Amino acid sequence: MAFAEPPPKLTERLCASSCTLIGPPGIYPSCVPAGMLTPHRCSVGERDFVLEPSSKENTQHLWELERQHMQETLRRQKQEMLEDNQWLEKEEKLLPAPTAELDRTEDKVYQNVMEMVKVVMQLKNDVNMLPPSEYVGGVKAVGLSLRDLIHSVDEVLPDLHESVRTEIEGTQKLLNKDLAELISKMKLAQQNAITSLKDECKKQMLTAAHTLAMDSKNLLDAVDQARVRANIAKPKAN
Repeated sequence: MAFAEPPPKLTERLCASSCTLIGPPGIYPSCVPAGMLTPHRCSVGERDFVLEPSSKENTQHLWELERQHMQETLRRQKQEMLEDNQWLEKEEKLLPAPTAELDRTEDKVYQNVMEMVKVVMQLKNDVNMLPPSEYVGGVKAVGLSLRDLIHSVDEVLPDLHESVRTEIEGTQKLLNKDLAELISKMKLAQQNAITSLKDECKKQMLTAAHTLAMDSKNLLDAVDQARVRANIAKPKAN
């Protein structure tokens, strides 16, 4: 099929490919937004890293607050250590002394009791110096010392009068309960290390350790009396 005449041409003002529609000024906007004709240059310059005076003041203020917080924490810890040491000194004065003045040269029970007291005192110092996560080492040392003490008592039991064995064995069982209580208080102190109960839990742990040392000396006292009664005690040389 052929056209008799060629199709009419579209005028410039009606052409869709034309960038700007021709018409009265202000009616037809340009195809390209005005903002795109001069693109904004987005770059990071050195001045973006320069702290404004207010930023410097804020940073200095934060450092000052942190410094004050650290000083307050150290002051509080120092005060708590002082109070704990005073409490420990008071508790140590309550420890019973052995009633018998005997020769301790080869006395394993006496030596192990003294070692127990030494380990307990070290634990008390560690509680004030170490984080709760490191209490286990001190409590383990107490447990090993108690094992040696009970073993040394078992060695002398056959030489003692049968009537006092029950009392001594009862004290040994009490010491095992003391150790279990110490372990329980240690776990409680660890669980409350960041709570308001941490100081109270720490004191309960120290009290349990003190009780263990006291009962250890009570055991030595009972063994000494049994030795004197069995006439196997060695008097202390003048």
